[in-house]
Amino acid sequence: MAKNKTFFVVEDHTVTNIGLVQLITQKTGMDCAGVAFSKSEAVEKLKALSGGGVENLPEILVLDLFLGEESGIDLLTQVKTKYPSVKVLVYSMYAKPGIISIVLEAGAHGFVEKSAPESVLINAVKSILVGETFVQQNLVSPLIIYKKMFDGFTKQEQNVFKKILERKSKDQIAEELNIIPRSVDNYCTHIFEKTGCRNVHEVITKYGE
Repeated sequence: MAKNKTFFVVEDHTVTNIGLVQLITQKTGMDCAGVAFSKSEAVEKLKALSGGGVENLPEILVLDLFLGEESGIDLLTQVKTKYPSVKVLVYSMYAKPGIISIVLEAGAHGFVEKSAPESVLINAVKSILVGETFVQQNLVSPLIIYKKMFDGFTKQEQNVFKKILERKSKDQIAEELNIIPRSVDNYCTHIFEKTGCRNVHEVITKYGE
C-alpha cells in the first residue's frame, strides 16, 4: 500500500497552526507529519523525522515567515540545504514583492498570503505536490515590476536590500555580508536614492510587508 503524502506546519500562532492542520488534512487527504511553533522546534522535529530515513520527511512544509524573534527565511534556507526533497510553501501576512522574491530565490516552491481564500492555499498545496511552483495570482504582476527595479541595483546593494527586508539590523547585515557598518550605511544611502524611500522603515513598508 502506498504511503500517504504528508505535510508539516511551522506557524507561531496556535489557532492558525491548528486551523492549517485541519484544513489541509480535510481538503487534501494528506497526513500531518508534525507541527512546530518556532524555528528551533522545527529544526529539532525535522531532524528526528529524517533519522528514520528521508522517506519519513514531509512532502510539503507550510511555513510562516516571521516566527516571533526567529526568521522563517533562515529556516527555509536551512531546510532546502539539509532536506532538498522537502517542498516549502510560504504562508505569510507579509506579501510585498520584495519578500516573495527573496523566498522564491531561497528555494520556496510557493507563496500564499494569509488573507487569501482557503481554496487558494489548497490549490497551492496540490500544485506544489505535482512539481509546480505556485504564486498567488494577484501577487505576480507586482513581482514582475519589482524585479525590474531590483535589477537596477548593484550586486552588493541587492544583498543589503534583501537583508533589510529580512528585518536584519545594521550590525547583522555587516556581519553576514562581511563588510563594515559604515559600508552598510553607504549602500543604504544608494538604496534610498533608487527607491525614493527616506529610511529603512519606508523600504520595509514599501517592499517587505
